[in-house]
Amino acid sequence: MPFKNKLFSLVFLSSGIVTYVPTPTTHTLFSFNRSVSALGVVNAGKTRSTSLNSDLSITSLFFLLRQLPKNKKVSLLELIPLKGIQYARSTGTSAVILKMDSRLNTSLVKLPSGVKKVFSTFSLGSLGSVALPENKKKTDRRAGYNNKFGKKPHVRGVAMNPVDHPHGGRTKAIRYQRTPWGKTTKFK
Repeated sequence: MPFKNKLFSLVFLSSGIVTYVPTPTTHTLFSFNRSVSALGVVNAGKTRSTSLNSDLSITSLFFLLRQLPKNKKVSLLELIPLKGIQYARSTGTSAVILKMDSRLNTSLVKLPSGVKKVFSTFSLGSLGSVALPENKKKTDRRAGYNNKFGKKPHVRGVAMNPVDHPHGGRTKAIRYQRTPWGKTTKFK
């Protein structure tokens, strides 16, 4: 996939399940982790990821939102427990936990877009931003660049000739759009 430039960790769970999870910048290479899920089940896992920030290591892949620190970068958030990662999952993005309410089990999170949203404190999140932030800086605007990846150019029908498209051939003519057989398509 040409536009999926994300870094993933390969996770081997003690139950025998092998899965992939997106990698934040705080994961280390070949770390052996013990993670606790939201249901209280303990899983020992081995992760394979690149060492992006070796001075900061975490003991688990994902934390409950109530275990994450306030006013620090967090990423890979899920809105409702066990729903899956939905927010702050693009490369280089991060969110910030602003407030936590232990009575209602909710937390106020400022998303990368600037929107403030209420999350459950039992949902999962990861410490740090998502890996490979330099992907955001890569832009190539050369003509035909996207053709290499199977994205063809989109030409408007109005810009074509009448032989090529039903809407083509109209240069400043005040006439409704017609089908190839001359019937009007405006009021249907």
